Amino acid sequence: MSESLSNMRQEIEVKFKNVDLADLRKIVHARGGKFLGCRFERNIVFDDAARTLRARGVLLRLRDDGRFILTVKAPPDVPPPPGFKIRTEYESEVSDFAALRSGLRALGYEEALRYEKVREEWLLGDCHVCLDHLSFGDFCEIEGQPEAIRACAAELGLDWKDSSTANYHRLYTEWREGRGLLPEDSFVFAGEARQAARELCPAIFSPLDPLP
Repeated sequence: MSESLSNMRQEIEVKFKNVDLADLRKIVHARGGKFLGCRFERNIVFDDAARTLRARGVLLRLRDDGRFILTVKAPPDVPPPPGFKIRTEYESEVSDFAALRSGLRALGYEEALRYEKVREEWLLGDCHVCLDHLSFGDFCEIEGQPEAIRACAAELGLDWKDSSTANYHRLYTEWREGRGLLPEDSFVFAGEARQAARELCPAIFSPLDPLP
């Protein structure tokens, strides 16, 4: 396995809510965007029983999207500019999903939550554009330098009032609160919606433990 988290970078991004993915896809393509691929993602977020990592703003995640990827995200050393999210990200592809998951459990981490999404990736100018379909809605995530993100959002016709620096877990929590639903950490597709999501783009699936 290759569990070395040697690939460190600063991630600067903004998410946009209330988007129409089909319309955005047409605009990105018309603007000369380069299609990078589409994957169905299954993610496990780990934490200790006291949820210490969440309290520190640290994410420890194991992802299966046809590849196995271990990611650690931590707050930046300096405050981000207003309206943008900045994280220090360490990421590495690993070869043995089950062994790494067992290792994390042996270190005292447990599965805090699971989430799934279909992610379609494009390169447009100096930005990485992700069209994300989740069980509770559709979103556009733009990653790049702040001025490039603003320019890209304007080119795509996105309204900055719909922007957010929250992660998907926080957005899901807000979505449930807005509907008077009880708290729930995991957000995955279910039933026919899950089958439809799996058919949105080609993907390779590995045997994660089935959700109860």
